[in-house]
Amino acid sequence: MGAALRMSQTLAVEGTQAGIQKAVDALQAWSDRERLSDAARRRLLTALDEILSNVVRHGLAERPGLIEVTLSREGDVLTAEVADDARPFNPLLAPPPDTTSPLEARQPGGLGIALVRALTDAMEYERRDDRNRLIMTWRV
Repeated sequence: MGAALRMSQTLAVEGTQAGIQKAVDALQAWSDRERLSDAARRRLLTALDEILSNVVRHGLAERPGLIEVTLSREGDVLTAEVADDARPFNPLLAPPPDTTSPLEARQPGGLGIALVRALTDAMEYERRDDRNRLIMTWRV
C-alpha cells in the first residue's frame, strides 16, 4: 500500500479583484471538501489571498493576466502552487520589512510577504515558461 492518495484541484482566474474572489470561493469549497481544521483553513486562505492580491496589484498592475492555482493534499501535507504571467518576481528574495523604525520613516510594502512566510511551512519559487511559480506547503 504505502503512498497516500493525492487529491488536487486546479483553477484559473482572471488577474482582477473579481478573479481573486472567485479563487477564494473555490479555495474555501476545496478546504471544506478536505475537511481542514479552522486553523489550517485560515492559514491557507490568508496566505493565498495575500499572494493573489500581490499578483493583481503589483505584478499585473492593471494589465490583463491569468492566474492559476493548484491545490493538492497528500496525507498531512497541503501544497498550493500559484502560477502567473506577471513580470518576474521572486518573493523569497524580498528583504524582511523594517518593523523597528518609526512608521513615517519606513518604506511601504513587504508586510504581506512576511505574513505569508509566517503562515507557511515552506515556500519555493521558480520562473518557468515566462511564468512565476510560487509553491507553498503546510503540514496539517
